[in-house]
Amino acid sequence: MTVQEHAFTQQAWTNANFRQVWFALSVSLIGSQITSLAVPLLAALTLNATPLHMGYLAAAERFPSLLFSLFAGVWVDRIKNKRLLMIWMDVLRAASLLSIPVTVIMGVLTLTQLYVVAFLLGTLTVVFEVAHSAYVPTFLPDSQILDGNSKLQVSHSAASSAGPGLGGLIVQWLTAPFALVFDALTYLASALFLLRICAEAPPPRKSPPLNVVNDVREGLSALLRQHLLGAWAVCGAAIIFFTGAFEAQYILYATRELHLNAGWIGLIAAAGGLAALPAAFLTTSVAQRFPVGPTIILGTMTWVLSLLVVPLMGGPLGVVVGVLALARVISGLIFTVVNVQQWSLRQIVTPAHLRGRVSASNRFLIEGAGALGAVFGGVLATGLGLRRALMLVCVGALLCFLPLFFAPLWKLHRMPEHSTAVPQ
Repeated sequence: MTVQEHAFTQQAWTNANFRQVWFALSVSLIGSQITSLAVPLLAALTLNATPLHMGYLAAAERFPSLLFSLFAGVWVDRIKNKRLLMIWMDVLRAASLLSIPVTVIMGVLTLTQLYVVAFLLGTLTVVFEVAHSAYVPTFLPDSQILDGNSKLQVSHSAASSAGPGLGGLIVQWLTAPFALVFDALTYLASALFLLRICAEAPPPRKSPPLNVVNDVREGLSALLRQHLLGAWAVCGAAIIFFTGAFEAQYILYATRELHLNAGWIGLIAAAGGLAALPAAFLTTSVAQRFPVGPTIILGTMTWVLSLLVVPLMGGPLGVVVGVLALARVISGLIFTVVNVQQWSLRQIVTPAHLRGRVSASNRFLIEGAGALGAVFGGVLATGLGLRRALMLVCVGALLCFLPLFFAPLWKLHRMPEHSTAVPQ
């Protein structure tokens, strides 16, 4: 790495506000990874959930994006103190999670409560993520956004590596309900880091009178009519519909068909996270050496192909764990780079006053599709069985890539230097 490249990769880290946001996100993401393992295991192993129940549980966490993300984007773009909003979301997420071990101690935990908690967590996370996406670019210039997102992706990667493995061990030792206490504590720690930020981001520009319908339309239009983002948003939503169906049934398939316990499931997930760590540090260099559009499209396709390995596996436990871990390593390396690239592209080409709504519109499409897909996966697995259902949804996701090879994104070689959004 040249001295110039090294200086570029350090730019975002010199920003004190960015460091606090990075620490906040890092600690909360580790806990969230524990929850993503503990809650489905709690439903599958303790409450004897069916495939349809697992679909409902996955959908409950993602439906808030379909219901509220567009309105959250309007709110976030107009609110001055985005940091305070993020702090409150952390505190409320901690309180929601702590209700589960309390009801376990009382002996009254039900699937209905898990649905409610998942829905609340999804709602609070929608607001937090939209605020976060709009807040960070306010104190990072466009030239530092790719580097900043690379460092934030390190947090995602570290959480993906440490969280599931740690979660698997905690679930094994303390049982799933009490593993959630750790996640609640990480949200509170995140709130403390955000409180340490000394200066607020600049207030939003003077907005016209509130008109929710027009504000929502403006955000959706800026996403769907933007020539680099539109096709990716639509095809991405279709892909996530099928992968959402897959993810909703994965824990059930892993425990009942592959006979993996919480520890093995956590270890497999951790393998992908460990592989993602070096990839997160290399995203800036990759963006400089490889075409951005093909990297995003082909990298995402690699991730879907790695999912297809799951229903095709069988045999001795060691072989199953080894192959699934290897698939996670490959997808973790590639998809990490993809995530940073598409995340940065969306922020760079979107005007500052629209970032909250564009992020919310993207979340509306992606997470909404995932929620519908989760229910679809439960119905499909009930009718066809888990293995056939997982294979079918993987094939469906791969077919959704075809239009992208004819979209403007496929021809994008370098990251744009400024906003190219559709004029309003």
